Formats: sequence, C-alpha cells, structure tokens
Amino acid sequence: MYVAIIEMPLKEEKEEEFKAWIHQTNQTLSKQPGFINRRLAKSEDGKYIIIAEFADKESHHKIHQTPEHHQISMQLMSFLKQGPSRKFYDIISQ
Repeated sequence: MYVAIIEMPLKEEKEEEFKAWIHQTNQTLSKQPGFINRRLAKSEDGKYIIIAEFADKESHHKIHQTPEHHQISMQLMSFLKQGPSRKFYDIISQ
C-alpha cells in the first residue's frame, strides 16, 4: 500500500464546503483502479490533512494522469490559502 499525507492550509470559512467536496470527489476517485480511500482529518490546533491510500505507487501515479484528477486538483485550490504540502509513504508493516 502507498499512502499520501497532504497538509491542507484550508481557508477557515471553507471547512463545511470542503468536507462536502471531499465526499463528492471521493466518489469520483473511487472509480479509479488502485484507489483505496481518502479521508480528511483535523488536528486539535485546527490544521487539516488528507490521508489518501492507494494499492501501490504505480496506481497513485496513474490516477494523477487522469482528467478527473486534473479537474479535482484545479478545484482544490479554491479552498486553500496556499498550495498543499505532500509526503508519501510505503506501508511496510501492519
């Protein structure tokens, strides 16, 4: 499994709209081969992350090449104060 942890500098007034958008776009992404899950989390100090899970690194890469992902990426920026910060991990033990 391959996981992306994405820090989201969300505009404060956009939280409810963003949560609905995440749910909507998860439905689109779930149709892509290798997509497993994507969740939005909020820390106690008000910071947001997205945890996205893929079958493997190749699936993650292929999804990023689709028109659907391109559209989602363009929509994402309307919710953010600045661009997101991403880190990627291979799951090595469960």
